[in-house]
Amino acid sequence: MSMGLGVLVRVGIALSVVGLLAGCTAQVPPEPRVDASRVPDPAVRQELLAAIPDMADGAYAFRISGPGAPVSGVFSDLDSVMQVTQERTVPGRDLRMTVTARRLGSPVWVRVALEPASWHRRLGVPTGWTAIDQNRLPAEKLFPVLVDSDGGDVAEIRDTVKFATEVWAAAPGRFTGTVDLRTVDRTDSIVPRDVVDRLGERAAEVPFEVTVTGGVVSGMTVTLPDGAVYRVEYSGFGSTTVPGKINAGRAPKSVYALL
Repeated sequence: MSMGLGVLVRVGIALSVVGLLAGCTAQVPPEPRVDASRVPDPAVRQELLAAIPDMADGAYAFRISGPGAPVSGVFSDLDSVMQVTQERTVPGRDLRMTVTARRLGSPVWVRVALEPASWHRRLGVPTGWTAIDQNRLPAEKLFPVLVDSDGGDVAEIRDTVKFATEVWAAAPGRFTGTVDLRTVDRTDSIVPRDVVDRLGERAAEVPFEVTVTGGVVSGMTVTLPDGAVYRVEYSGFGSTTVPGKINAGRAPKSVYALL
């Protein structure tokens, strides 16, 4: 009888050990699967950089939009020409104005259209083009984008891609990635520097998307942590008319006061 009990005890212990071992084996988590499409490929970044416009792509139209009023215009790095237009409100007045600035090399001209038009007479602001004295109003104060001509890439898409933490090819003609906006050299054209400064640490990992059409970058979208979206569009490569030189007198004091 004692031998039978001893055998049963040994069998029970053995079964318990097997059960424990089986339980330990079952609790080992499976090897994580790596999504190959999410592994950054250096060749993808180079492919995207090669698609960013340069002088060879000719003149093109652009539009930059975000929480503020959009900016649109024409740019030709080959001709050193840029024209920029933006609608603005005048604080404290029932007045809207459309400001257009043109830079041809160094000279800058500006044209202001006021609405209602009666404000032109009331403020003494000409309806046509006038030449700007950049000692009184530097081009970057008038429009930061006027002096931001990175080899054919007016909105600095190249800098965003170059300093991106990761870049992926999401689909044909569509690239996605993340970027620390604090590392980008110049962000005034797509995300203003003061906006980046306010984000602080939250600017460390910001998603972006770039589209390529016909082998050339045609747009970029940057989405900030607070939900704000900044977009830039490029179009009309090689078919956009390049603005020419303007013969105009100097801008009066009223123009500087308004701008």
